[in-house]
Amino acid sequence: MQLNYKRTILLGLAFFSICAFWQMYDSIIPLILKNTFELGDTVSGFIMSLDNILALFMLPLFGALSDKAGRRMPFVIGGTALAVVLCISLPMFDRPGQLIPFMIALGLLLIAMSTYRSPAVALMPDLTPKPLRSKANAVINLMGALGGVYALLAIKALVKQPEGGLPNYLPLFIAVAAIMVLCVLLLRLTIREGAIKKAMGQK
Repeated sequence: MQLNYKRTILLGLAFFSICAFWQMYDSIIPLILKNTFELGDTVSGFIMSLDNILALFMLPLFGALSDKAGRRMPFVIGGTALAVVLCISLPMFDRPGQLIPFMIALGLLLIAMSTYRSPAVALMPDLTPKPLRSKANAVINLMGALGGVYALLAIKALVKQPEGGLPNYLPLFIAVAAIMVLCVLLLRLTIREGAIKKAMGQK
């Protein structure tokens, strides 16, 4: 029994896009909170922990919902679409005096990301025979690492610090949103979830 590396890499696109987003989020959001909104370390730290707090409830919930639905792809597509819209809108509120709309957009973005993370991660074990899942997991983790590298390169290339002003993060957020769209499109066009499950003898 051989691992289908092409399929596994394609399945890893979802994790690639998720890791690209979180690398950007962890790198840039603290800077916005500190430099634009002048929040202290305690408040900024609490805001940065919101994704972990949401994960305690949202990840099990949407994992269970996708289990019940029997399909992961609708959650991945829907969650990505919503996250992309919110991702592009977020830097538009990166201005002094816009903390409340920024926080609303940020909260909705975190919810959107939480809706599809568990279904995206579950795609690989769903569509990979059990004896091959360890090898497949290594490929998925590699794809995640590459997503993080993409975000770091995008930050270096697109974020410029003007003298006496704040950086414009919109090009960076667009670059990350674009890779999220590209990844989910490739995933949707190349992976037939139902057909693969049927070939594996699953319902």
